[in-house]
Amino acid sequence: MNVPAIAKKSFDELQKKPEFLCIVKKMLKRLKKISNALERARLIHKSIEEYNQEVFSHPLVKELSPCKLGCSACCHTQVSVTSDEAELLAMHVNNGLEIDRERLKSLMLAGNDDDKYFAIPYKDRACIFLDSAGACRVYEDRPSVCRTNAVLGPASQCDTSRTIQPTRLIRTPKSDMVTYASFMFSKTSGSLPHMVGKALLIEVEIAAN
Repeated sequence: MNVPAIAKKSFDELQKKPEFLCIVKKMLKRLKKISNALERARLIHKSIEEYNQEVFSHPLVKELSPCKLGCSACCHTQVSVTSDEAELLAMHVNNGLEIDRERLKSLMLAGNDDDKYFAIPYKDRACIFLDSAGACRVYEDRPSVCRTNAVLGPASQCDTSRTIQPTRLIRTPKSDMVTYASFMFSKTSGSLPHMVGKALLIEVEIAAN
């Protein structure tokens, strides 16, 4: 279970608090009632957006967060997705959205290894769904991690073109509980390139460490 680091940290810190543990249990119960992968992914995304409203509607967050259309530094980092989210993203490709399949294959070679991923040149590790203007082409169906990956302070702190820097992420604990539940439920999970490539039946040979 490749749970995103922030979601795991929130769960580890808050699992003993009934209000937060209840979110995880509630989401797992709802997911078990849905047989369609796309519906499950969209339920998770809808729930995250609802909890995000409590955080992102705060005046200080609106004032101090630089996250906006065209700001895409975080789209050059490794993102974990569930198999349901991968199926949802693959659907767009199967429905005609063009992606650079050769670059996807090169990103898949990094597997779930952060070090291998960040060893790839900055421009080459941009998300395969990012357009030339720095906008997400699957924004409405973007992964859970992308929905909570917002910062306070200058956008430069997110720049990983030269080094991997710590960022002051906005805390979204309730949304993190939803994300954690989705990864608990998912049979498989991993990096976005690896999981989307797998959903598209693209095969690459990943060298053992």
